[in-house]
Amino acid sequence: MRCPQCGQQITGRASCCPHCGRRLRSTGLTPERGALRPPLQDDLRPLGHTRQGCGWSFLVLFATLLAILGIVGLGLAGAYHGMKDRTTLERRAAQEHYEKGLAHFDAGELELAEAELELAVQLDSRLEAAATRLAETRQRLETSPTATPVLQAEINAITFEELRAAHNQRDWTRVFALADRLLARDPTYQRSELDRMLFDALYQSGQQLVEENRLEEAARLFDRALALQPTNADAARAKQLATLYLAAKSYWSADWAKAIESLSTLYRLDASYRDVRQLTHDAYVNYGDVLAKQGDWCAAAQQYARALEVIPAQELSAKRETALDHCDEVASATAQWGPAEPSGTFVGRIVKQTDLDDSKKMSIRGSVADREGQGVRNIKVQIRAWDWWAVSVTDAQGQYSFDGLVNPVTYTLTLFDRPCVPVNAAGVWGKTTWVDFQEAG
Repeated sequence: MRCPQCGQQITGRASCCPHCGRRLRSTGLTPERGALRPPLQDDLRPLGHTRQGCGWSFLVLFATLLAILGIVGLGLAGAYHGMKDRTTLERRAAQEHYEKGLAHFDAGELELAEAELELAVQLDSRLEAAATRLAETRQRLETSPTATPVLQAEINAITFEELRAAHNQRDWTRVFALADRLLARDPTYQRSELDRMLFDALYQSGQQLVEENRLEEAARLFDRALALQPTNADAARAKQLATLYLAAKSYWSADWAKAIESLSTLYRLDASYRDVRQLTHDAYVNYGDVLAKQGDWCAAAQQYARALEVIPAQELSAKRETALDHCDEVASATAQWGPAEPSGTFVGRIVKQTDLDDSKKMSIRGSVADREGQGVRNIKVQIRAWDWWAVSVTDAQGQYSFDGLVNPVTYTLTLFDRPCVPVNAAGVWGKTTWVDFQEAG
């Protein structure tokens, strides 16, 4: 068919003329028979009107392209800023590695310097200073002579002199570093003198840590010092003091008796060691308070007395007097026989307390008697405190004794092979507590 607008021949089916753009409502062919038919009135529209549909398609396509270009532009801008930030971070990191490389270079640690400088150049190729120093470092590494035995001996001698200078300056940190370096090269080089200087560094560093209240670290350094000089009395004493202090701290508030055991030993060895005087005083007072709450007034009074020996205080003296008054009341009350017990039962009671010549000793003594008041021999009397116990056998007069007790605590006394009513008695420094058992009739 031909286009009714431009007259050009059109082959095949088309909705628009490929020559002038005229929209064709009908192909001019009858689909069933392929015959020509007359053009319809709608096929004869003006040209401008027929191009309107295709024009809108071009506008939509153009707008879509603009939107795509805008999205791509935003992505490129974000990528640009991201690359800019990354570049800034890499330059900053390159500067840090460059500075580390310089420090290693100045210290003569050329291998470490090479590694840092190489990384700096990789991060920022425009850092010319890093590239220059890297080349210098590599040149020095290439020209460094192989350590022959003679050269090794010279290096050891120089290191040893540096070690000696650091020791004289009491620069213990540098002594450790130089000693480690020398031992790594030659464990036998000037070993006796090296061990002596290393011992001094360990011992003095441990003492500094004690002053800084870092006793666990100090104890480890004293151990290392003793490994070098096992018979050194100063190092052994320093370790003992630190160990006792740490032990007392570990028992603080948990077990006053054991805390006092460590502190009292430490106080006797060195009363000026750190705050041991105050700690010992406070431990005695706290233990006394615990015993007082338990009604063990005699033992509480003894703890207060020990605290007063360490640090006298008027308030604590009054506290001790109060505890002693209660102790006397308890002793008076228990001095009387209790309620009647079944015949044949031995009943224990506290009779009295007497002074010992030595204030650092304590004991518990007494007797076992029958209903007529005659002593009974070969009776086993048991004393117990916590998981500790002992047995004393009565003599011909029915007497028994437990001397040399070492803990001022409450002890329980009973008879092994006879029915009895046990009795609790306090161990008090400088005192003998008398506990008698008599058979009820």
